[in-house]
Order: sequence, then structure tokens, then C-alpha cells
Amino acid sequence: MWSWFAVCCSGLLHISAAYRGPRWQFYLFKPLTIILLMIIVGAHVSASTYAQWVVAALLLSMVGDLFFMLPKDRFVLGLTSFLLAHLVYTFAFWAQFDGHMVWWLPAMLSGLGVIVFLLLLPNLGRFALPVALYIAVITQMVWAAGEYWLNTHSVAAGLALAGAVFFMISDTVLAFARVKGELRPTQAIVMSSYFVAQALISASVVIA
Repeated sequence: MWSWFAVCCSGLLHISAAYRGPRWQFYLFKPLTIILLMIIVGAHVSASTYAQWVVAALLLSMVGDLFFMLPKDRFVLGLTSFLLAHLVYTFAFWAQFDGHMVWWLPAMLSGLGVIVFLLLLPNLGRFALPVALYIAVITQMVWAAGEYWLNTHSVAAGLALAGAVFFMISDTVLAFARVKGELRPTQAIVMSSYFVAQALISASVVIA
């Protein structure tokens, strides 16, 4: 319980610092929040390959966070790190699946992904292909989590699916902020949904 409380406090301190400072607090608590989640999930790695994949995805996410937080934003490197994190999460979710796939879920998610890409496209320039690939991968991640839940209807699968959806929300809001310009609530929406996503997926390991 106290470990989850520490995660909440760390995430809130980062979000608060994004608006009010100080800068050291902003830079410290974003990676620290993910490190705390890695510690929580790490307690289960010896008994679960699923936990091992989640720890790997958390580590890649933290690397992506660091790239985005550098004084000179390394957008492509950050995007690549999160792309790999989503691929690892996708593998983890598919590894839990053993049943019949549904057709409507990938169709719905693909349609949603195409709409988001077309809305972003006029402002993407040379980043059009990397962003298209990123959208395809995160769509696949949500699909994998959805199939996991539809197959088992377990609490762990529900947490994984909710986390994947929150990840998609966070990335979508961030993408529009990058190409259209940020509004004042953007940082809070992006980071709160991102931390919730990582926490829910981490909790799916603990519950499983």
C-alpha cells in the first residue's frame, strides 16, 4: 500500500513542478515514478515472465522520458524508446492470450488510428512515417490487451486493458500538443494519464 502511495505522490510532484517548478523537482520525479513502479513489479519477476516483460517496458519508458526531458529534446530517440516499450507490452499481452480473436476490435482501433493520423498529417512533415508507425504499434498494443481481457475477463486483464487505453489517450493528447500547440491543461492531462497507464499495467502484474 505504501509503495503505491509513494508512486502517487511522486507523480503528483512531477505534474505540480511542470506548472510551478522548481525544475529539479520536475526532472527528478518523472523517472522516479517509473522506478518505483519497476520496484513494485520487480518483486514478481522471479515468478512471472509477464512481470519480466512489464519491467522491461517500464525501463524503456523511463529511457524515453529522459530523452524527452533533455534540454535539447531528442524527439526521435524518445519516440523510438516508447515504440519499443509498446512492442514489449504488446508481446506481454499476447503471451497471456489463448483463444479466438474478434474481428471488430482491430477494425475499430485501426479506424481510430487512421483518423488520428489524418488529423495530424498536415503538421507532421518528415515525421509522418515515424508517427504512422507509432500509431500502428500503440493500436496493436491496445488490441492485444483487449483480446487478453475478452479471452479471460480477469481483473489482471481488465487492468492491462485500462492501462493500454490510458496510454493511447496520453500519447494522442501529446501528439496533438506537439503539432498543434499546448494548452495550459495539456501537461496535466498527458502526464496524469501516462502515470495512470503505467500504474494500471503494473498493477495487472501484482493482481495476476
